[in-house]
Amino acid sequence: MSSMSIYIQRRLEKASLNPDLFKRELNQSIKMLIASEIDELAAWFVNFTKDKPQLKNLKPEKAYERNLLIKY
Repeated sequence: MSSMSIYIQRRLEKASLNPDLFKRELNQSIKMLIASEIDELAAWFVNFTKDKPQLKNLKPEKAYERNLLIKY
């Protein structure tokens, strides 16, 4: 796991109290990452949101545009 992935995961964890902020941070993060890091982020997203229904149903636009989080 890259240091960028870890940094982004920590940012998202902090933003998770506000679904709108979380969605915005997620979309911004996807723009900065390379494909392999986005795959790591997608796996983390699924695991992190398992017990957070307010975040689980978010549909990050950029992820769906790039078809990278759809598989999760």
